[in-house]
Amino acid sequence: MSWQVRKAVLPAILVVAAIVGAITLVRTKPVVEPSDKSEQPWLVSVARVKLADIQPSLHLFGEIVAGREVELRALVAGEVVAVADTFVDGGTLRRGEMIIAIDEFDYRAKFDELSAQVREARARLEEIAARRNSYAMALRRDREMVALRRRDVERMHALSGRGTVSDKRMDTARMELVQQQKATEMRQSDHAAETAHVKQQEAVINRLNVGLRRAKRNLQRVRLTAPFDGFLTDVQAQLGKRLGANDRVARLIDAGRLEARVTLSDRQYGRLVSTGPLAGRPADVTWRVGGHEFRYAGRLDRIGARIDATSGGVQVFARLQGADLTKPLRPGAFVAITMPDQIYQSVARLPESALYNTDTVYVITDGRLEKRAVELVARVGNDVLLRGAIHDGDQVAVTRFAEIGPGQKVEVR
Repeated sequence: MSWQVRKAVLPAILVVAAIVGAITLVRTKPVVEPSDKSEQPWLVSVARVKLADIQPSLHLFGEIVAGREVELRALVAGEVVAVADTFVDGGTLRRGEMIIAIDEFDYRAKFDELSAQVREARARLEEIAARRNSYAMALRRDREMVALRRRDVERMHALSGRGTVSDKRMDTARMELVQQQKATEMRQSDHAAETAHVKQQEAVINRLNVGLRRAKRNLQRVRLTAPFDGFLTDVQAQLGKRLGANDRVARLIDAGRLEARVTLSDRQYGRLVSTGPLAGRPADVTWRVGGHEFRYAGRLDRIGARIDATSGGVQVFARLQGADLTKPLRPGAFVAITMPDQIYQSVARLPESALYNTDTVYVITDGRLEKRAVELVARVGNDVLLRGAIHDGDQVAVTRFAEIGPGQKVEVR
């Protein structure tokens, strides 16, 4: 065969060989038999339903305020001659302890002077009373003499008809009676005048006693004392300073009347008042500071006097129990407050992850999910209180995944 013939036939042979090889490979390739696809379950966590009457707690934040605070003022004018050792901002005082003392010289002198005047007035009253008593005794004797003179005249008048008594003797007896009556009237007038002098002197003594009591009160007021156990703040008086009456000295916060002020939302306030009065309900107060917790028991004491329409909510005050000078708590502290909410009857408490669209949960029945309609009653932290088509012992899926739906096969972890 010539070289030209071989050059023309060789490509054709290669093409035919390639086609034959491809056909052989297709016919001899292994056949993979399809297998049946099995349904895979989702692994889920569950929460078991237990219906009960549940009273959750409200977790709130508030501020410690002074339940009682007084502004101390000087009750009398004068120079401050003594102050308490703790008379500084933040100082503590016990009830009855001296806060400041004002120079008492002028007030002591006034008290002593009025005391002497009262003693003098009483001595004068005794003198007038003695003179009145003397007039009273003399008046009694004068009246007795009038009675004797009158009987003497009557006896002479009876004898004059017999001619045994002269007219001169009769006239003399009558004159003596008139003179005695006149002397008695003068004595009676003197007695009445002394009686009036007694009343006048008694009024003088009463007036002096009023001034004496005022002087005694002022003398007592030179020492300003603490009306209750408390903390001092806004101290303004100092040793040697001259104060006028009613000048500000300091403010005293009652250590036993600390309160936690907290604002309830309209919804929270409405729930609480619908179940009865707020006063007397327990409240736990926690102050967290420096990595430590200080806990105080308290009770709701009152509702705020006003409701701020702009910010909303209602302020309530819980009075702390056991607060005193030995405790570190002070007004202005930021505290956490826990108090019982209303009682929800026949509800289930489940994790929030169990709830879909605020009205649906999925209950596991025979290994598959079943959709149940529920009502969201309240939220408690990361949990929800539900009521509806759920029953005691139901297992509710709390694992969330995108493909969740009715009939989904699941497996409990």
